[in-house]
Amino acid sequence: MPRDSSDLFQNIRRRSLTGILTVLWIIVPYGLLQHIAIREILWVKPSAFDLAIPVNFHSLWFYLTFYGLLGWIGLVIDDRSFKRYIRSIWWTALISHIVFFLVPNGVTREAIQADSAPLVYQWLVAADQPRNAFPSLHASLSVLAGLAANASSSLHPTLKIAAWIWIVGILWSTIALRQHYAVDLISGSILATITWWLVSRKQG
Repeated sequence: MPRDSSDLFQNIRRRSLTGILTVLWIIVPYGLLQHIAIREILWVKPSAFDLAIPVNFHSLWFYLTFYGLLGWIGLVIDDRSFKRYIRSIWWTALISHIVFFLVPNGVTREAIQADSAPLVYQWLVAADQPRNAFPSLHASLSVLAGLAANASSSLHPTLKIAAWIWIVGILWSTIALRQHYAVDLISGSILATITWWLVSRKQG
């Protein structure tokens, strides 16, 4: 096998392993905190903006592509951006989990009639309780993916624009499914931006 092909394979394998460990860093504490609350849960009510976005079960497929977005960005960006991306995800997830633990919160999923919803949606809500909503990890990690795409020298500008369109679709789907409200998305986006900036400064 040519050396450059071997190096490419090794790089993909290394990034894939790092990605798997990062996913575990996110979902294991998140899953535990779905069932742990040290104090009364703060249930967030939808704003007028949230209610203006109709419930749309078809957006579930956009919602689920979140995982594909994170993986795709992790594979196509340059090495320097990849290191920033992973470190930013680690810190963002840690801060979010601390908030979820200290201030248990969730959304009320108003305007959702789960019994009449598609079976896939019912599976989603059964697996993912309406907890750990603020700040939104869907928003923060999606925004980190966009920031990493912007910073990467290996990604064509057209793909960077496509990534942000994809991200906007994911953010819309979180409200259309009443998995999150706008305040969750705003807080998650702000957290991601601050974390990315701090990690970038430290990395130099």
